[in-house]
Amino acid sequence: MADTQHQEPLDLLDKVSVCLYRFGISLFSISLLVVSASLANLFSLANNMHWALLATCTASALAAANLHVYSKAVRTIIVWSSWLGILLMVGDPEQNYMWLSLGFLFVTFSGIALKESFCFNVTGLKLVPLGLAGCVLFLVLDHPLVTSVLLIPTGLIMGYLSYQKWKMPLHFDIGIKAKYQV
Repeated sequence: MADTQHQEPLDLLDKVSVCLYRFGISLFSISLLVVSASLANLFSLANNMHWALLATCTASALAAANLHVYSKAVRTIIVWSSWLGILLMVGDPEQNYMWLSLGFLFVTFSGIALKESFCFNVTGLKLVPLGLAGCVLFLVLDHPLVTSVLLIPTGLIMGYLSYQKWKMPLHFDIGIKAKYQV
């Protein structure tokens, strides 16, 4: 659990990084719901999936670039999964292997969900990795409607996390600076 009694003095960069991290979580939750709607063909515009995937990549980049995790090894896995997923997404413009790109991006947010569930008691976060893994599995099996259904509760849980994070003081995300492995 996070030590909410400890308050580090935050400089401008700390405050900006926490806000960008929280914005990344917010954008990710919204993008999951748009991807869900696009997979279910609820939108008539063909470019909605493109924009939803762009938002998912942007959310991953924001969250990964501003992640505050003490363990260097855990931080490396979470961050590099995001960058690898973004590179795979950019390298596959026809999205023939969208499941692979999203899989790496989902590793990032599964790690974030587990980290947040460890630090703060937010309901449902431990289900997020299961939901995201299920989404990748059903994308591989070419079941977009099942994927769409799984994305809804996952997006809502991440949205609830986002809501809870924005209510918290900024110093909760930083923790104790001396504990970070560089």
